[in-house]
Amino acid sequence: MALRLIFAFLLLPLSWQQTEPAAQKNTGAKSPYIEKSEKEFAFYPGGKLEIAAAAPGSFTIAGWDKSLVRVEMEKIFYYLSPDEARALAQRFPIRVTYTATSARISTAGAQPRATMENNIKVFVPRDRTDLGIKINKGDLSISSLRGSVEATLEEGNIEARDLAGYFSLVTKRGDLNVELFGPRWTGYGFWGKTSQGSIELRLPVDFSAALQLGTKNGKISVDYPEQMVQGESVPLKILEKKKAASVSTPVGTGGAPINLMTYSGNIVFQGKK
Repeated sequence: MALRLIFAFLLLPLSWQQTEPAAQKNTGAKSPYIEKSEKEFAFYPGGKLEIAAAAPGSFTIAGWDKSLVRVEMEKIFYYLSPDEARALAQRFPIRVTYTATSARISTAGAQPRATMENNIKVFVPRDRTDLGIKINKGDLSISSLRGSVEATLEEGNIEARDLAGYFSLVTKRGDLNVELFGPRWTGYGFWGKTSQGSIELRLPVDFSAALQLGTKNGKISVDYPEQMVQGESVPLKILEKKKAASVSTPVGTGGAPINLMTYSGNIVFQGKK
């Protein structure tokens, strides 16, 4: 009897080791299905590009010194077999239409049970390219561009770097991160707004602009050099009223407006060398 018990006890670990890999295999999730494509076409400075994104995903837009537009597209499908994903990709394509002076990039949403995202990179002529952007859900990054740009996001963060011209960047829910270069804003001005999110602004310490920052429900923190006013060094003043805060002042020698506002969120303003 004792020998039988010992023998049964020795078999237990062996039986457990054989069934464990099967259990791990059954709980594994499907790998995402990914399709990549690209398109490139001649596009003259001064042209206009429209972006209309209904499907979730991110857009990265960068200026370059070429009279070309290049679109790099990545479609990702989760929780579907490759055959299901390919069929869905055909039903909801990324459409790119263009001439030498105008272009449009659009995406359509997918059925609820599938998680689909489109991540798109767009390279455009750096100077005098105009953009009209509407994104339902996804982040926007835009950099190294001098043109006229209006962007509206229903939900998503916005990152803006090294810009000039006229810019209006609005997100209803998301953060706004702005970093500018050079001695001053060149162009009509920069407006950024979020209904629900934080704002971070970084300017060179010798930058010149008419600065306006405001939050209806949040705090403003400033780490920027004092300014010379009538020969005296004066720190930037933060006005606070109940839950609201604002900063309205020229920096450097003044100039075009840099106007950033959030209805609910904090603002951080920093200088950089």
